[in-house]
Amino acid sequence: MRTTKQTIQCKKYPICYTLLRKKVKNINMHIENNGEIIVSANAFVPLERIDDFVFDKLSWIQKHREAILRRSQRVLRSDTEMMLFGKTYQIKYSEGRFSHVSYGKDTIQVVLKEGAEKDRVVQLFLDKLCNDVYTDIAKITHRMLEDYHLTFPTIKIRRMKSRWGSCIPTKHQITLNKQLIHYPIEFIEYVVLHEFVHFIQPNHSKAFYRIIENHMPDYRERMALVR
Repeated sequence: MRTTKQTIQCKKYPICYTLLRKKVKNINMHIENNGEIIVSANAFVPLERIDDFVFDKLSWIQKHREAILRRSQRVLRSDTEMMLFGKTYQIKYSEGRFSHVSYGKDTIQVVLKEGAEKDRVVQLFLDKLCNDVYTDIAKITHRMLEDYHLTFPTIKIRRMKSRWGSCIPTKHQITLNKQLIHYPIEFIEYVVLHEFVHFIQPNHSKAFYRIIENHMPDYRERMALVR
């Protein structure tokens, strides 16, 4: 059995899938628990036909990706541990005069004043962390693309059901998913660059990905970090 990887470009985002060449009558597809799309087809089926098959399944893929994202988000944070930048930290609670959160090598220290709601304290910490990290990455990305003379956009942060980020060129605005903060910094950098490049190329054409690859040659590996 021969395994190859093939990428197709969609109107809103690229779809990456693993193609398995084996003895099957029909083109088959399923999504692994880690989000990876697996397509199987025999060696005589042209890639163009397989791409069309995957493209026709966009709504099905979107539905299942939303479900996977929701499941993954449930395990990113609990009362006893949390993932930040792709690493799992143990959460330790203590009492103090002021509520605040800090993190070190392996632990997140949550200090709660009397009567404080721990979920609210943690969420305020995450919101600030998102704002600080995303803004810093956006500034670096803006400098990276200085040859295009882009105006620095408005950066908005919110929870998104099925997208890591979005770009509205007419409003000169980028929105980033709060949940990104739980994933490796390399993936966050890719998402930010992806949205910035939409100010240059508003689609997912070959020209769009050429710009990304010119500035981030390992972008495919970064995309795979969330699988």
